[in-house]
Amino acid sequence: MENLRFLHLSWDDIQRLTEALAEKIETSGFEPDVIVAVSRGGFDPARILCDQLGVRRLASVQVEAYDGMVKRLEPAVILPVNDKLEGKNVLVVDDVSDSGASLLKVKEYIEGKSAREVRIATLHIKPWSKYMPHYYVESVDAWVVYPWELKECLLEVAEKMLAGGVKENAVSGKLVEAGFKKRDVERYMPRQ
Repeated sequence: MENLRFLHLSWDDIQRLTEALAEKIETSGFEPDVIVAVSRGGFDPARILCDQLGVRRLASVQVEAYDGMVKRLEPAVILPVNDKLEGKNVLVVDDVSDSGASLLKVKEYIEGKSAREVRIATLHIKPWSKYMPHYYVESVDAWVVYPWELKECLLEVAEKMLAGGVKENAVSGKLVEAGFKKRDVERYMPRQ
């Protein structure tokens, strides 16, 4: 945990990043018929992209690739998409391409649904990702704390700090040092 860096994003950051992503997609000339959000991280950017690109159809597919922040599930589990995609141009949206393995599995899965064309978009990509999405906005090597997973991330980092030997009465201060807002730490941390 000591070497782990965090990038904390606000909802305004997400709007700005998603608008930049929409601009890249529009500039490329790709016109999706349906946007498929990768559950759970892709829901919010996918909905914003629907607005930005004027796409009315929003579907989802769930990929279970992690058990927590670090432990990767092998193989990733894909739960069925909730729309018919045959003959459609499909834009698959997620928040980040970390290893890229789950995005590649989703792309192959969607292609198997007889989609006309499948493209992938993410807000972020990690430098070590083995899969390059068609569209992304920023490359980051930090752990990204998205606003839709704030409590979950904060509690998991606190748990890892405790497991790493940080004393219980010091965890809140260490979370603030790591960039979590004091008000969020006070709200979500169990009383010590």
